[in-house]
Amino acid sequence: MVFHRGDQGSQPPRRVIPIKVEAASSLSASDRATVLDVCARLKALPGALLPILHAVQAALGYVPKDAVPVVAQALNLSRAEVHGCLTFYHYFRGTPGGRHVVHLCRAEACQAVGAVELETHAKQSLGIDYHGTTADGAIRLEPVYCLGNCALGPSLMIDEQLKGRVSIPRFDALMSAARHATAVTMNTAGLSTVPHAIKVYVPRDAAALGVGAEETAQAILAEAKRRGVNIDLVRNGSRGLLWLEPLVEVATLAGRVAYGPVQAHDVASLFDAEFTHGRPHPLAHGRTEELPYLKNQERLTFARVGITDPRSLDEYVAHGGYRGLRAALSMESEAIVAAVTASGLRGRGGAAFPAGIKWKTVLATRAAQKYVVCNADEGDSGTFSDRMLMEGDPFVLIEGMTIAALATGATRGYIYLRWEYPEAKVALEAAIAAARNERYLGVAIRGSNKEFEVEVRIGGGAYICGEETALLESLEGKRGQVRFKPPLPAIAGLFAQPTVINNVITFASVPIILDQGAEHYLKFGQGRSRGTLPIQLTGNIKHGGLVEKAFGVTVRELLVDYGGGSLSGRPIRAVQVGGPLGAYIPESQFDTPIDYEAFTAIQGMLGHGGLVVFDDTVDMAAQARYAMQFCAIESCGKCTPCRIGSTRGVEVIDRLVAGKNTAQKATQETLLRDLCETLTYGSLCALGGLTPYPVLSALNHFREDFVKCNP
Repeated sequence: MVFHRGDQGSQPPRRVIPIKVEAASSLSASDRATVLDVCARLKALPGALLPILHAVQAALGYVPKDAVPVVAQALNLSRAEVHGCLTFYHYFRGTPGGRHVVHLCRAEACQAVGAVELETHAKQSLGIDYHGTTADGAIRLEPVYCLGNCALGPSLMIDEQLKGRVSIPRFDALMSAARHATAVTMNTAGLSTVPHAIKVYVPRDAAALGVGAEETAQAILAEAKRRGVNIDLVRNGSRGLLWLEPLVEVATLAGRVAYGPVQAHDVASLFDAEFTHGRPHPLAHGRTEELPYLKNQERLTFARVGITDPRSLDEYVAHGGYRGLRAALSMESEAIVAAVTASGLRGRGGAAFPAGIKWKTVLATRAAQKYVVCNADEGDSGTFSDRMLMEGDPFVLIEGMTIAALATGATRGYIYLRWEYPEAKVALEAAIAAARNERYLGVAIRGSNKEFEVEVRIGGGAYICGEETALLESLEGKRGQVRFKPPLPAIAGLFAQPTVINNVITFASVPIILDQGAEHYLKFGQGRSRGTLPIQLTGNIKHGGLVEKAFGVTVRELLVDYGGGSLSGRPIRAVQVGGPLGAYIPESQFDTPIDYEAFTAIQGMLGHGGLVVFDDTVDMAAQARYAMQFCAIESCGKCTPCRIGSTRGVEVIDRLVAGKNTAQKATQETLLRDLCETLTYGSLCALGGLTPYPVLSALNHFREDFVKCNP
């Protein structure tokens, strides 16, 4: 039997070694009582360490160093194990400071629209660097490497409130408001249906909230009350036309009519123009479903997103939800796995491994306990489809995971969610509670003899935990370090038990396969890339947002027909596809289709389907350096090529760019290419192994940015 420290729910008790808390501890009596209370409440959880650290930080604002021995004793862990976790994850703070914590996004999508300039201004105006606190104690500044708001950058988060389109003047206004404690109180509770009222839709998607959707919603309610108009305000998910957020829709006899972007100060004029009857207004765009951006998509996974109230189980069922689970309950496990295999569904996270093969392996592996784990650690720059789906249609993820459990014999599931997604956490937990209440989760699912339970677990801000084995380590309450393979997680995964692990979009694609059949799903796509992919258009793009299309659409079609070209109006020079480990695509490759094999052929990858657009002002040598620096910061440290090679890579790129003559540059270029080869073939996981993709693609296609000689 394999023992896992911290897994108090699945292992025999260990011999307890008493740990004495030093008398010189600086932990106050009240803080110590808080830590002890947190430990008492949560220590029985399997892999309890991360939940405890989150709870301590939520209560105290940070995790005091003298809380480490208290937590260690409660969990029967060594202090080194607790300290190792505390310092491994970016999110946890070991020192106090700042009534408000401001996280600035440093990811490529935000860089493409001014994040570097915003970062410089933030540090200068606040008079601090990262991890510092302003002299008045109001603001602590922290970096974050993606907030999942990539189409509305630059972005930041104040405490747990996301803000998008943050210009320098807006940053100053937000900091002033934070100092004077005038931040808007969120009010995203669902509103009951008002009979015979006019339905008005305002998203509560985090991206929409980040550009004023809550203020817009409250202004609509206030104006309707003042004018005596009977309004039923529905808080839906975002349609994905993010350049129009906040997007307000009104239900008319002819269908829903769209207005946007609508700020609070626009609301009175909307009422003056009788927008509640779909009348013209400068912000009107006509019938939502007829907008070319939406009309020309193939929405399978995102069919309900933006249509329904994501917190309403009744609406989910009324719009086709849980039909896939109903079909699965009437099938044998082998038949469910066969259907998923026949559909051609591949993992939508990066490696594109066939989902059916994973499930078949778990089904065939005998064990008393099996798990279903959802990788919701969507940390790639340019990607937000997981967040958008979890906030806009959380039930479809829960349904997909439940079907996976029926297919493999699992009875327990976890959704490993990024801390950067607080709105998704609220949506998921509300949906889980509603599903459990109606017996779609728990024991005797819908009167059957099947059972499945699911829980949301919050990560600590480590990009490496997007790698499946590092994620499992984190779920077990450890540092998120990559495991050696074999064994595969399907055979020995979470707590050494057989585990299905897929990402959000993969699980969310399953219900329609079980509902309408594998043949229906196979009609979409081409070659070995079947079905649809939610593609995210971000960075310097005029119409940023989400486009769900069948595989086969080209990069150029996405950039021009959907994206409308660059936001700046300048020529598009490069597009990074597949996140921070994805290659930079030059204009000569824009006709490449969105297809796994087609991207492999050009030394690229699709990843989560994020496209980050850069115009012709981009410095591609700087982007290559960022890729190496990102790897150095996010490396789990387990293997030498990734841990040391990435640091050396930053140094080599700096010398290459600074070279004063052709000979110096040639030497450094040779060294850089050799180093990339070592990373590719010597790294333990994809973080080190794929970092050469952005570096070499920038060097190969935009060599002039590296080799120009400096005086």
